[in-house]
Amino acid sequence: MCDSEDMRALFAGAKFIKATEEAPVFSSFDPLPFFRREIVLSEQVRHAELLVQAPGFGKFYLNGREITEDLFISATSDYDKILWYNAYDVTHLLQEGENVIGAIAGNGFLNESFETAWDFDTVPWRDAPKLLLCLRVNGRVVAVSDEQFKVSTAHSYITFSHIRSGEYVDMRKYDTTWREVGFDDSTWQQALTCELPEGARLLPVPCEAVREFERFAPTRIFTAEDGATVVDFGETISGYAEVTLSEPAGTEIVFYYAEEVDGAGNLKHNEMDDHHFYRGNPFQINRMIASGKTDTFKPLFSYHGFRYIRITGLTKPLAPTQITAIFTHQNIARRADFNSGNAVLNYIYRAGIRSSYSNMFWTMTDCPTREKLGWTNDAAASMAQLLMNFDILPMLEKWFEDMKASMFADGSLHGTIPAPDWPWGHICGPVCDQLFFEMPYRVYLHEGKPDMLLEGIPYFKRYVAFLENALANGTKFELDDWLSNARHAVPGEMIWKIYLLKDLQITAFALGLAGEDKTLYEEKAAALIATLAEEYLDESGNCKVEQQAAIAMLLMMGVGDKQTLSAQLIARVQADGYQFRLGMVGMQFVYDALTEVGRSDLAYRLITETEPGYRTWCERGETTLWEKWNGEDDGSHNHHMLSGVIAWFYTSLLGIAPDVEAPAFEKITLRPSFVRELGEVSGYLGTVRGRIEAAWCFAGDTVTYTVTVPAGVTAYYNGQKLQTGKNIFQTKFK
Repeated sequence: MCDSEDMRALFAGAKFIKATEEAPVFSSFDPLPFFRREIVLSEQVRHAELLVQAPGFGKFYLNGREITEDLFISATSDYDKILWYNAYDVTHLLQEGENVIGAIAGNGFLNESFETAWDFDTVPWRDAPKLLLCLRVNGRVVAVSDEQFKVSTAHSYITFSHIRSGEYVDMRKYDTTWREVGFDDSTWQQALTCELPEGARLLPVPCEAVREFERFAPTRIFTAEDGATVVDFGETISGYAEVTLSEPAGTEIVFYYAEEVDGAGNLKHNEMDDHHFYRGNPFQINRMIASGKTDTFKPLFSYHGFRYIRITGLTKPLAPTQITAIFTHQNIARRADFNSGNAVLNYIYRAGIRSSYSNMFWTMTDCPTREKLGWTNDAAASMAQLLMNFDILPMLEKWFEDMKASMFADGSLHGTIPAPDWPWGHICGPVCDQLFFEMPYRVYLHEGKPDMLLEGIPYFKRYVAFLENALANGTKFELDDWLSNARHAVPGEMIWKIYLLKDLQITAFALGLAGEDKTLYEEKAAALIATLAEEYLDESGNCKVEQQAAIAMLLMMGVGDKQTLSAQLIARVQADGYQFRLGMVGMQFVYDALTEVGRSDLAYRLITETEPGYRTWCERGETTLWEKWNGEDDGSHNHHMLSGVIAWFYTSLLGIAPDVEAPAFEKITLRPSFVRELGEVSGYLGTVRGRIEAAWCFAGDTVTYTVTVPAGVTAYYNGQKLQTGKNIFQTKFK
C-alpha cells in the first residue's frame, strides 16, 4: 500500500467539513447536509482531478452534474485507522470561468445514531456526516474542503438516512439549483471543519466501486388483505427500488422492503428485525412525501435486501411501469460459469452467484438485510468459489488492509471487519479468524500473488501466539460448527485446534515463500497433529466424535489413518440417510473429503438430497441461498455462507483445481469425478493464464470428457500431457 503521508499531502491540507460539531442524537427527522462552493478558473481546463473521501458516504457534483456513477463513496473501514479515498478525472465537467462544487454527506456506518446489537452508536469514530475533497486543475490545487464551503440542512430534501434502516425524503423540498452557479446561498451557514484522525492512514481505494446493475420490473402487483399494495419482483436482490409517482402534495408513501411476505401480504422479516437486533428502530423502510408533481425517488445512501416491497399511502393504483427494482453491488466481473444435468446443482450455482453479488459491498458482507457487516466466517467458507467465479482480487486486497488494521494488541481479531469492538464480535474466535489465513493462501493459489502471505507474516505470528495461549488457558469462543443441523455438536475445542493447525501450516508456508526459517511452525503443526490424534482417535483409529464434520476434518488435515477414517466417513453418511448433518465448518471439509476417498457420488447425494437444504430452496423457487438449512421462518434468505460448495463443482466435478506447487494454474492435473446419476456437466474458469474449459457427459456406458487448455497452462490427465486447445477422452464404465 502507498505511504499515507504522501496521500495526505495530495489533499493539500484539506479538512473534513460538516454541519454540526457533534453527531446528532437519534431522530426520524435528521436532514443530511448539503455543501457548496463556487470557484473561478482563470484558464482553460486541460486536466482536472477531484479527490474525495466521505466516511459516511457522499455524493459529489460539479456544475450540477454528478461526477461519477459510483455509489456509496467512500469504502467502509475503521475510520480511526484507514480512510479510503477515490480519485476522479473531472476535466469534462469544468470550464474556464465560474464553476460550483456540490456535495451531500451521508451517515453510513460513520453515524448510526440509534442503538442496535452491534454498538455502532458508541463507536469512537462516530461523528456528524462529513466529507473531505481536493480539486486540482492543470496540476494546481484550486479548492479543498475548508471553511470556504457553505452548508445547509434546511435545504435538504433527505430528511432521514441510515444505511441499515432506510431513507426518508420530502419531495416538496427537492431542488437541484443549489448545485448550479449563481444559486443564492446567503442563508446557508459556513461549514465547520475538523482534522483527520491523527492515526488514520489515507489510502487510495484499490477496488471497484458499488454501482447499479440489473433492473427488474414487477412480476406481480397485488393488494394485501389490509389494503396495502405489494410488489413482487420475482428475484431476491440487494439494492432498492426507483419509483415515479404523481400523488397529492403532502401525501406520505411508505415502502417496506422484505425478502418474503405471507399469504395476506404482510411482511416476513424472519426475526431479522427483532428487538435483540434493532431495539425497535426502523428496519428496511423508505418514506416519500409527495410534492404534488411527478416525483422520482430512489435512496442515495441506503440499500436493502428484498424481493417484495409493501407500499402504504398510495391514493391510486400502482402501474408496473412506475416502479423498478435495481440490483446494486460492487462492480466486480464474473469470470466463470457452470451447468449440469441436475436442477439442484444449477440452482446452487445461479443462487450462489446472486448471493455473492448481493454481499459485495466493500467487503463480503453476511447479508444485505439485517447487518450488512463483513462477517469473516462467511467469507472463509466461500473464499475458494469467490476467487474462481469473480475477478475479486482488488476487493480482497482492500479488505486485507482492513483486517491487518483491525488486529488487537493481543493478536486477536474481530468477527466482523471493519466494525466496532462490540462484545460478542470480539469472542467469535477461529471460525471467523480463519479468513485472515485462508484468504492470502487462496489468493496465492489462484492468482499466484504472494504479497498478502508475505505482508501477513508478522500478523500471522501474533495471531498464532494468541490462539495457542487462548486454547492453553481454556478460552471458550462463540462459534463452532455454526448453524449445524447435527443432533450433537462437534466440540468447539476440536474445531479451534483444527483451525490452529491450518494457521500453523499457512504461517510455515508463508515463511518458506519469504525464504525465512519455518522450522518452528512446522514442528508446532506436527505436534498438534499428534495431539489431535491422541485426543480424537480411538484404539481402532476411528474418530471418537461420530459426526460427519469431525471425521472429515481429521481426514482432510492428515490426522490418523486415511483408510480407516474413509470407511468411517462413508458409513456415517450412509447411516445419516445421505443427509448433511453439519454446519458451515463441516461444509468446508465434507464434500472434499468424500472426493478424496473416491466417493464423489456420496457428496453429490448429500448436496442434492438433503432436506431441508439446497433441494428444499430449489423446489421453493428461491433465487438466492439461505443462512440456515431450516430457515423458512428464521434468518436471512440471501447469504453467501453456504456457497462454498460451488468450488467443488469445479475442482471435483469438472476436475479443474489449482496446484500449490505451480500456482495460478501454471500447471494442473485434471481429476474429474464422473457421477453417472448427474449425467453431464460443463463449465469454464477464466484464470490469469487464460480460460480453461471442461465438460463431460454420459452416453450409455461411455463418458466423454472434453478439456480446452489455453496456451499459458500445462495440463495433465491420466498421466498424459494435454495439447493446447481441445482434448477429448472417452472412458467405458461397467
